[in-house]
Amino acid sequence: MTNGSSDRLDRIEALLEQFISASIADRQVSNERMTRIEQVVESNNKFLESFSADLKRYTDRMDNFSARIDGVIAASNQDRQEIRTRLSVIQNQVTKGNQPQP
Repeated sequence: MTNGSSDRLDRIEALLEQFISASIADRQVSNERMTRIEQVVESNNKFLESFSADLKRYTDRMDNFSARIDGVIAASNQDRQEIRTRLSVIQNQVTKGNQPQP
């Protein structure tokens, strides 16, 4: 080989080594990015699982609260009906008492 072709081969070899080094460095950077992404995804998943559990507890409490309110409302409605019935009886007695006696 001539000196010119040897220099050319040396340049090609140097370029290939640079390319390989850059490729390895890029792969390492990509792996580091992928690792960080995986960590973020794992962290987000843990947060979402915790948040989901919190929402489940909240909805269970609201269901329980709603059931208790329904019970209070039902009892109040029953009391109201009993009071209306008693009031009606009293009004009927008062009305009969205010009628002129024959």
